[in-house]
Amino acid sequence: MIKPKNIIVRSLDADYQQVSWEISSSSLDTYAYEFYILRAESPEGPYETVGGPLIDQYSFKDYTAPLKGSLRTLYYIVRVKHKGSDELFNSRPVNPEPRPPLDALEIIRRNDLLFREFTGRPCALYTVRTFGQRCPDCFDEITQRRTSSSCITCWNTGYLRGYHKPILVYIQIDPTSKTLQVQQPFVGERSQVQARMGVYPIVKPRDILVERENKRWRIINVTRTERLRSPVRQEITLTKIPEGDIEFKIPINWPDVESSPRSYSYRTDI
Repeated sequence: MIKPKNIIVRSLDADYQQVSWEISSSSLDTYAYEFYILRAESPEGPYETVGGPLIDQYSFKDYTAPLKGSLRTLYYIVRVKHKGSDELFNSRPVNPEPRPPLDALEIIRRNDLLFREFTGRPCALYTVRTFGQRCPDCFDEITQRRTSSSCITCWNTGYLRGYHKPILVYIQIDPTSKTLQVQQPFVGERSQVQARMGVYPIVKPRDILVERENKRWRIINVTRTERLRSPVRQEITLTKIPEGDIEFKIPINWPDVESSPRSYSYRTDI
């Protein structure tokens, strides 16, 4: 089976995103394989096919990529299909971020270990949709606006299904600070916290984070720590979603994971 390697995603022009890859040298007939390009806004999908079948071609220009939104991150997968047996192989998701150097890879590995096993706790991350099929129930094609503030079809995002599949992430969340806002004749409460996590996945404002206790937060700001322009950690600002908002009706399917990280002994810790 031919497998793609050295996959690179670059935006060489304002009108398209270019995906290029290589294959390992072998005696297999390359004309017996087809390449397909899949794209998604979340590393866990769902993915849609935007290119292919390509035969003996190792570059593709995606002219349909939504490049105007600077906050979103696009992920690409190169799929290989054997024409005779229909055997499939999917590469790992690749995004346009710069390739990290060796020391950055070690920093990313240690941060992932720190959050997953010591300081972080498991949360469900829902990546908001910023392109795709518009909501058929609340979006007006003439005014290009939503006509409802409590739509359960798009969860007030304007796009069908609203959010991508949830991703299990480990995040360190600081203690909550509560603020009382008085604007006559209304009195409201505001809760905002700081948090930090690794680089998988790349988050953006308006994404939703759900704790196991059903505390739901909206990401409003993201600051990244970088090494030679390659992200190694993300600092995020969260604001609590009131329980009466439509986002609390999003169904949650929790994976079977530990509710607290493992405790280490410093005498045996590497």
